[in-house]
Amino acid sequence: MQKMTKEQKSLQIKKEARATLILFFICMFWHIGFGWGLSGHTDITIAKLPLWWWLSTPGLFVVGLVGVIILLKFVFKDFSLDDDEAGKEAQHAE
Repeated sequence: MQKMTKEQKSLQIKKEARATLILFFICMFWHIGFGWGLSGHTDITIAKLPLWWWLSTPGLFVVGLVGVIILLKFVFKDFSLDDDEAGKEAQHAE
C-alpha cells in the first residue's frame, strides 16, 4: 500500500474516476454502435442470432473485461483513504 499526501490521494481518485468514466463511454458507444449501427444492415447470423447481437452484447462483456483489467494494471493504485496524521495521533494516544 502506498503512502500518499491528501493532494496525491485527491488527484489519484480523480484520475481513477476519469478513467472509469472513459471506459463507461467506450462501452456505451460500443453497445449502441453495434446494436443500432449493424441492425438491419447485415444478414450475417451465428447460431441463429444476428451479427449485431454478438458484437453488441457478448462483445461488450469482452470489451468491458479487457478495459477493467487495463484500469487495474495501469490506473488504479492501492492506498489508504484514512488520514495518516489522524492515525498517528490515535496510535500515540494508546
